[in-house]
Amino acid sequence: MNRRTPSHGPVLLNPQPRPRAAHRLVVFPHAGGSPSFYRGWSGAADPDIEVSLVQYAGREQRIGEPPVPDARAVAAEVSDALRATVTRGDSRPLALFGHSMGAIIAYETALALTDIEPSALFVSSRRAPATVAPRPGPVPTRTDEEILSHLRGLGSTPMSLFDNRAIRDLYLPVLRADYHLVDTYAPGPDSHTLPLPVTALWGTEDPTADAPLMTPWRDTTTDRFRPRPFYGGHFYLVDHRDSVLKLVREQLGADSVRTG
Repeated sequence: MNRRTPSHGPVLLNPQPRPRAAHRLVVFPHAGGSPSFYRGWSGAADPDIEVSLVQYAGREQRIGEPPVPDARAVAAEVSDALRATVTRGDSRPLALFGHSMGAIIAYETALALTDIEPSALFVSSRRAPATVAPRPGPVPTRTDEEILSHLRGLGSTPMSLFDNRAIRDLYLPVLRADYHLVDTYAPGPDSHTLPLPVTALWGTEDPTADAPLMTPWRDTTTDRFRPRPFYGGHFYLVDHRDSVLKLVREQLGADSVRTG
């Protein structure tokens, strides 16, 4: 029986290094997503922002590694990778941007980085932790068809990919792990509010992350909270990439002036 050999690829990718940029922006993909979702962000971002892409296990250069179905375990891995960049001498302000499942991991990463306080957190299209009700028993595992049906409803993913058996067999373990991560996530007992600005972004046509579910993100910060809706669905940021990056640039600039 053939077994895939773990590739142990990088957790962070820097498509366009900008060592002179004043800010670093670390972006976290959604469930089933990969760094390629943010393709183009590095070139489109303001020259004063360097964009790093988080690469979860089980995809792209880490295709041989088993996906990790636990938000805090993934956050710990990302936190370690970010600490390593600081150890190598990169002490620039660090902002985190997570979309959908990535918002959970970005939030948990911010909580884990108590020794390297991030400059800002941007959470996109994912309900606030305070709106996640505790579950009294084991969480039912979604079937593959339930996962694919949910994915189809969110849009963005070309579902014809799953007509190919090889792609389906390769991709489904990642989706199962990611959906398990999302379905079982709840704020930990040691969670606390963050002493940094939090911005919540969402699509106005997205029933999974509407204003009542997104605005409670204000409870995760003792600093400034900014709500920002965009017209569109769950993947509104595909059509509004430049506007989202403009918002990031403006808010990072405002925060640096406020704290400088």
